[in-house]
Amino acid sequence: MSSLLARFGALLASGLLAFGVLECGVRTLIGEQPRFPRHVVGADFGVRIHEPGARYRHRSAEVDVGFEINAKGLRDPRDFPYEKPPGTARIVSLGDSFTMGYEVAFEETFSQVLEARLRAAGHRVEVLNAGVSGYSNAEALVYLERELLRYEPDVVLLSFFGNDLVDNVRTGLFRLEGETLVAGADAYVPAGRLGNLLNTNPVFNFLGERSNAFVLLKEKATLSVRQAMVAQNEANLAAAAGETAGGREGDGPGYQERLAVALVDRIHAVARRNGAAFLLHSIPSPAPLREPERLAELFPVGSFRMDREGFAFVASRELLEPYRERERLYHTRSHGHWTPFAHRIAGEALARTVLEAGWLSAAPAPAPPPDSGGSAAPDASAGVAMP
Repeated sequence: MSSLLARFGALLASGLLAFGVLECGVRTLIGEQPRFPRHVVGADFGVRIHEPGARYRHRSAEVDVGFEINAKGLRDPRDFPYEKPPGTARIVSLGDSFTMGYEVAFEETFSQVLEARLRAAGHRVEVLNAGVSGYSNAEALVYLERELLRYEPDVVLLSFFGNDLVDNVRTGLFRLEGETLVAGADAYVPAGRLGNLLNTNPVFNFLGERSNAFVLLKEKATLSVRQAMVAQNEANLAAAAGETAGGREGDGPGYQERLAVALVDRIHAVARRNGAAFLLHSIPSPAPLREPERLAELFPVGSFRMDREGFAFVASRELLEPYRERERLYHTRSHGHWTPFAHRIAGEALARTVLEAGWLSAAPAPAPPPDSGGSAAPDASAGVAMP
C-alpha cells in the first residue's frame, strides 16, 4: 500500500512539475494569456446562459475585472422579478461578449451607461444585461422568445457583431428555405452536459482564471471544435439548398448575411407583437476587413429595411471612427473587446436614440410582423437612423 502511495505521489509530483514548466514556458515564450473563464450552462429553454449566481474574474495583461451573475443568469448584482415594477420601463440588452462587457467592469458596460443616462434624464428604467459570451443572433432570438419576454420589456436592444454571421450557422437553430426563416434544432448547448460540467468545474475554473498554459490549450481546443461545427452545418445547408453556404455568384447577399437579416427581422417582429420597440446596435470590427484603415461595418445594412415602426438603428462605427487614432477603442493584448471609452460612447448614443424616439414615455402599441421583403436600406453613415 505504501509503495502504491509512493508511486502515486511521484506521478503527481512529476505531473505538477511538468505543468509548472509548461506554464513558465507559455508565460515566457508566448506571453500572458487572457484568463477569461466562461461560466455558461444550458438553460431549460434550450440555449446557454451564464451560470446563475456565479462570481469570477477576468484577467489579462490589460484588465482585472470582476463578474457577478444574478439568480437568473444576467450580468448584474441585482435580481429582477419577472413582473415589472409600476412606473418602471425595462430594456432587455441582447448580444455576445461585447454586450456582456467581457473586459470592463459592470458599471462600464454600454448597457449600464445607457441605464445611467436614461435615469439622469428622469426616467425610472432598468436595463437587463442578457449578453452571453459566444452568442449568435439565433440564440438571442430563442432567449428572447422563451425567457426574456417574461420581464415585460419596453425596448429590445440587440447588439450585432461580425462573428454573428458565422455563429448563426453554427448553432443550427434556424435556417432559410428560400427566403423564409424556419426552425432547425430545438436547442443549442455546445457539448451538452459535458460542456456544463467543464464550465462549472471548480478545478477548471480555478485554472481558467490563473493558468496561462491551461487557457491557451483550452482556446485552441474550443476554436477547433467551433470550426468543425461551422463546416458541418454549412455543408448540411449547402446540401439541402443546392448551393454553397456563401451563396452562388449572382444570387446577391450570401447565405450568412441573408440568415442574419431574417433573424433580425424576426426579433423586430417579436418585439413589436409584445408591445416593445426594437433598437438594433451594430458593433464594428477593429480589423480592416472591407475598408482599409477604417473600422469595418459587418452588418448587412443594404439588405435590411430601416423604415419600420418602433425601430431605430445605431451604427457604432461612425460614432467611434473620429476617435480611432486618438483613443484606445479595443483592448489589444487580449480578446480585442471594447475599452470603457468605447462602451461609454456607444451607451450615450443608445440613450440619445431612446430619448429622441420617446419610447419610455409611452410604450409603442403592438403591431403585426413587418413585411419580410428585402428593400434597400437608407444610408446609415450618420450612425443613428430612426423612422
